[in-house]
Amino acid sequence: MVVLTARGLMPPVFTPLNDDHSINYSAIAGYAKYLADNGIKSVLVGGTTGENMSLAVSDRKKLVDEWVKVAKSTGLHVQVQVGGAPLADVLELASYCQKAGADSLLTLPELYFKPANVSELVYYIGLVASAAPKLPVLYYHIPSMSKVEINMPAFVTEATACIPNFKGLKFTSNDLSEGAQVLRALKKDQEMFLGADTLLAPAALLGIKSSIGTTFNLFPRLAQDILDAVENNDVAKARALQEKLSLAIEAHTVEGPWVPIMKAGMEIVSGIKVGPPSLPQREISAEAKQRIHAKLRGLGLAK
Repeated sequence: MVVLTARGLMPPVFTPLNDDHSINYSAIAGYAKYLADNGIKSVLVGGTTGENMSLAVSDRKKLVDEWVKVAKSTGLHVQVQVGGAPLADVLELASYCQKAGADSLLTLPELYFKPANVSELVYYIGLVASAAPKLPVLYYHIPSMSKVEINMPAFVTEATACIPNFKGLKFTSNDLSEGAQVLRALKKDQEMFLGADTLLAPAALLGIKSSIGTTFNLFPRLAQDILDAVENNDVAKARALQEKLSLAIEAHTVEGPWVPIMKAGMEIVSGIKVGPPSLPQREISAEAKQRIHAKLRGLGLAK
């Protein structure tokens, strides 16, 4: 029986790059330790934040190898996002992850010949799941990027009935009404990970306690404090902490696209060098980084 053990907060990790845009594999061990030391139990390798969709398949495999290796000393659950590539490459990556020792898979839908309905999406996820039958497989629902807008409660119900190792989804949408419906459709051994950092507290109040968010790289303790406040029924504290996290996100988003700004913020907050974004994205300016730093310092989130 395939079992998904990941729960709670899961940061989608950055892919550290050198200034020449080659991958800085040597930074991953320290990065993993930083996350584990801050209470993180699971990581997502190769999500939007990790820019896997911009990388060669050979590089994506090497990243899997490195994260699986460091997981042995840190105890991290390693989930790998394998989508965003031609189907043949997606299936190759899924199979490779199973052999390499990853703990679970996440996959985007087909992004060019997009699934148009529940049945087509279930068929696609079934192909990926069949390539790694021993691993839990989750679907990455991010309609703002993928433009695949399919009813998620209906998808979850059909996928559960058809795919033995289908274990849930990452729900990157602000529609918490649909999210709550998805939660009710899932079985006890499945999980929904919220993908909207600004809704961490409201979602937790609805019973959505697991989340995958870029800001958990930067502010893992703050994110956990939000969940703890909800668990303790301290709604006022949860709202105040969520407001602080939202202001930190806003300090970044006014300066540019998501990955370049968050990579800059990661270096400011943690001191871990994750480098520039992968091409064709471009690094933000030194002045923009200074503005982010000043705002985070004002929030007490950076030195």
